[in-house]
Amino acid sequence: MNLDYTKIPLVFNVYKPVGMTSFNVIYQFKKNLNFDYGKIGHFGTLDPFAEGVLLVGIQGAQKLNDYVHELLPKTYKARGIFGVKTASGDLTNPVDLEKHISDEWRNKSLEEVEKFLCEKFLGEYWQRPHSVSATKYEGKRLYQHALAGRMIKKDKVKREIYSFEVVRFNYPYFEFVVSVSSGTYVRSLFEEIATLLGGVGALEKLERLAIGAVGVDSSLDQSNWPNKKDNAFALEQVGIPLDRVLELDQFVLSLGQSKHYLQGRRLQLDDIEKRANAELICSENYNWIYNEDGTLLGLGRPVGSEIHAIFNLKLSISQFC
Repeated sequence: MNLDYTKIPLVFNVYKPVGMTSFNVIYQFKKNLNFDYGKIGHFGTLDPFAEGVLLVGIQGAQKLNDYVHELLPKTYKARGIFGVKTASGDLTNPVDLEKHISDEWRNKSLEEVEKFLCEKFLGEYWQRPHSVSATKYEGKRLYQHALAGRMIKKDKVKREIYSFEVVRFNYPYFEFVVSVSSGTYVRSLFEEIATLLGGVGALEKLERLAIGAVGVDSSLDQSNWPNKKDNAFALEQVGIPLDRVLELDQFVLSLGQSKHYLQGRRLQLDDIEKRANAELICSENYNWIYNEDGTLLGLGRPVGSEIHAIFNLKLSISQFC
């Protein structure tokens, strides 16, 4: 099937540099894309302090934002410094407290520290959103309250840590790679690690390595972002179809079933062909829905013996077999 990439939902894997806001990235794309791309949005904010993978959606893909947050793990590489604490949890703010971790832990090997932290943090993890994070309270972001002099302390929220690896432990420097559920603040995690080891800590660097299976190896650095002066921005090479961002099991519908699905009608699971996705890395609570010709129709959710239509694409895309 020949596709007009200027008319289908696409996602760009963008590498956000340090010092730039996520909004700045969106603005650069809005200003330089040379066609009517409809609405545009990103999937998960990265602070100016942080760098790495930022997914940008156009032409309806941005509507997938909530599902990406719910279903896909995020992987980060962080470098922290033990012995110093700041209001923001990173070194963009002045140090307001100094306290080294205990001598016992300072003299432990990398392997010993990693084993201890994995036992403490892997799996279900309750975390309080950082007081300068983008979490909302009374309609405003926590960092907005902080700028106004109000430090809000919210209740802890359940998150999950899927993997944790210590890359370097050369006191006071501590580098680690962690894969977490969405909404997990790595700055807060490192502060908890430092407290657990008897001291304080703050991040010096934070890089998002991946959202799901979309990683930095295929990210567009700033030199390859769209530029109105350069028409060489090849959508068919850099645009990622939605079903390659979220790898889900698939339901394949007949023509009649497809019409019912697009009308929002519920279908019987026993009557639908299901195809397993070998690359599945996220929840089984959702499935991509395809027409029998391979056209992606949207998302469905099994509920009891039925499949419910929950996200229909106004502009369909190919399965890209």
